[in-house]
Amino acid sequence: MKALALMAIVAANLIGGSTYLAQEEALAGLPPVTITLLRNVLAMACLFLWASTAGGLRLGFTRREHGRLALLGTLAYALPLVLGNVGVGWSSSGNGSILILLEPVSIVFFSWLLLREAAGRAQLLGLALGLCGALVIVLQDADPSQLLSGEMLSGNILLALHGILWGLYSPLMAPLVQKHRALDVTFMSMAWAIAALLPVSLLELGDWSAGPQLPTALLWTLGLGVVASFGGTLLWVWSLRLLSPATVAPFVFLQPVAGVACDYLVNGRAPAAASLEGGAIIAAGVLLVMLPSRR
Repeated sequence: MKALALMAIVAANLIGGSTYLAQEEALAGLPPVTITLLRNVLAMACLFLWASTAGGLRLGFTRREHGRLALLGTLAYALPLVLGNVGVGWSSSGNGSILILLEPVSIVFFSWLLLREAAGRAQLLGLALGLCGALVIVLQDADPSQLLSGEMLSGNILLALHGILWGLYSPLMAPLVQKHRALDVTFMSMAWAIAALLPVSLLELGDWSAGPQLPTALLWTLGLGVVASFGGTLLWVWSLRLLSPATVAPFVFLQPVAGVACDYLVNGRAPAAASLEGGAIIAAGVLLVMLPSRR
């Protein structure tokens, strides 16, 4: 089963890496909070249909667990999604690809702070290799000197906060999936996210336009909802039943590799030598974590 969990977290991060391109395409025709709301509504519909084939949803959470789910759905899920969208608009996707590297480091920190879980040698070394490999990939196109530039500083602060808040997701989720099905906790956390997103999305009604880009944006949003928010999130949450958050952290560095692959498949841009080198370093770090985890 642990081997399946490792495969699940690999797949979840490969899906996550593909969302950067999909999000960029969707933003061409829809405002950011609206995209985030729609993709989660679609994901919840998929979760409900799946649950109907397995006896329905089981939402018997305690009051304390509902409090954790509310915190999870709003602070560690909905807010980083929105901050990432807005931050890229105020800054650049290159700076976003650098600052999202705060996420795996934050996972390890919050795992220690909230769960008293210490990372092992293999996890720390895998984290270091993954960070080095990811930097090799993202720094070939992004200028790190721009991170503190005045015109982009506000967006970069949002992107940094977005990466840190994503680090809360796995440590908050891990105790819940030890007692409940991944399907149920994912559904309930998204319900809290939608409750937070709905009033904010109403402020964007004036930004909707029925131009030629709208149908394409809706298709990309559909893909984000079904593939990423439903499939990717469910795989991630399910893997936490068998993997600790600190073990999951280094796998996040697979996302830049997936982003480069998607760019090649969709836009035909062949990966540079630095991307291949960085991908090899990341693969070494991930394998370093996978081997002791399987034992």
